[in-house]
Amino acid sequence: MTDTSTGGRFDPRFNPAFQPGYDPSQDARPPVVATQASAPELIGHPLPPDPGSAVPDGESPAGVTGNLGEHLPAARRFDPYLAGLWALSLVFVAAGLLTIRYIADRMDGLSSSGTAFDYNLVLVYTIAAPLLVILGLATATATLFLLASRRG
Repeated sequence: MTDTSTGGRFDPRFNPAFQPGYDPSQDARPPVVATQASAPELIGHPLPPDPGSAVPDGESPAGVTGNLGEHLPAARRFDPYLAGLWALSLVFVAAGLLTIRYIADRMDGLSSSGTAFDYNLVLVYTIAAPLLVILGLATATATLFLLASRRG
């Protein structure tokens, strides 16, 4: 059957294979046509228009480009920049924690015999270590906010 409201295209609801009690061995029998008395729920309810039916050949519907299977939500595609930010935040936090451990080990050696260069280097590490941890945590937090803003 065809639906006149959709321009004469085939209505898949009338395909015998999709009807209750379909028996493929009885395909030789002519199909029963639905009438107004036998299917009142179908009368007055046309199919929604097919978005691809009004598009000329060779063109795609508005807003659709490429293959339809290629479109994934932005949150599900792999983003190398986000992966880089996560890795960078881990590196910052790890470097800061390792520097704090290095400072603790070096402070014991400086108390007995240490040079001025070692002392100055430990001071620089003392300033840099907490900043590295804070920078790593801030990068991870900003990345989480970026992911949350993409979902909304």
